[in-house]
Amino acid sequence: MIFKNKRNLGFIFLTFLFLTACKGYSTKEKIAFDEKIQKYLRKENLKMTKSSSGVYSRTEVQGTGKTIRYTDDIRVMYKGKLLNGVVFDEQNSPVQLKLKNLIPAWKEVLVGKKSGSVFMLVTPPQMGYGSNPNGEIPENSCLFFEIKVMQTL
Repeated sequence: MIFKNKRNLGFIFLTFLFLTACKGYSTKEKIAFDEKIQKYLRKENLKMTKSSSGVYSRTEVQGTGKTIRYTDDIRVMYKGKLLNGVVFDEQNSPVQLKLKNLIPAWKEVLVGKKSGSVFMLVTPPQMGYGSNPNGEIPENSCLFFEIKVMQTL
């Protein structure tokens, strides 16, 4: 199949990632995760936009730097925490990450944005680590992130 431009190919790839990331959770489970996230947002008085994948996000600062692509490395500072407030990771100095190696929620929110941007996002497990525990993150966890994109490489 021939693609007319890379944007179409990128859209198809992101759609594939979304469909494969959601595999394994029933509709009932996804609804329960969404209700948990909505309860958290109300408790924290946060207004966010929900994507079709179930990721909630809000742009705090619109960057003006280079547009972020799926294949880019990015330098970021971030904090990740469970919805009960337990911080599982925090980087107060910029760290370099390969966007394509990150969880689906980060890819969804960051691709197409500009460096210099600051985001908040809340992700359900199917767009995070899913049923795989990861360090201090239990399986099936909804996660909150604050992300500041310092540079796109």
